[in-house]
Amino acid sequence: MARMRSSTGLAVAGALLALAACRGPSDDEAGEVVRRYDALVAEAYRVGDPRVAAPVVGPDEARRLAGHIGARIDQDLVLDAKLLDLVVRRVERRGDEVVVSTDEQWAYADRRVGTGEQVGQDSRDRYAMRYFLVRRGRDWIVDRTEFASPPQVGRTQVPDRADPRTMHGMGPVAPEATAPAPARGAP
Repeated sequence: MARMRSSTGLAVAGALLALAACRGPSDDEAGEVVRRYDALVAEAYRVGDPRVAAPVVGPDEARRLAGHIGARIDQDLVLDAKLLDLVVRRVERRGDEVVVSTDEQWAYADRRVGTGEQVGQDSRDRYAMRYFLVRRGRDWIVDRTEFASPPQVGRTQVPDRADPRTMHGMGPVAPEATAPAPARGAP
């Protein structure tokens, strides 16, 4: 009889674990995935190597990070990023995906590769972010991110005439938006 109860107890415990796994991470666990992502991505930017973030990102997010980090490396720069504050505002479950909404404050400085010398202005930025988490094996990772609203960027200039939208992960500006205005009377 005792053996039957323990088997039933194990079956119930196993079913509860399976149900929890299907539901996704708890709100606290989802927040920890985002914090780990932020820590590893900041380190990847600091050392100029997107592979540092590989344990916490999906393939599309890895390509996006590689592009942004590569754009800095092409300018002989790395980004010294420090998370000052992160508040998880909401955790939503959407099918197989978990969406974590945050408010964040960051401090940034571009640094010259090799010397660590600061290049240009430092910046204190505020972001409202959404992190889209998916399961990879037994772990939850960040499949993609997006700004929930436009970032509030502290610095007014970026080094070496780089496009500030690209430097803040918002994608390139269309060429016509950055081209000088034609001279009066020009066709």
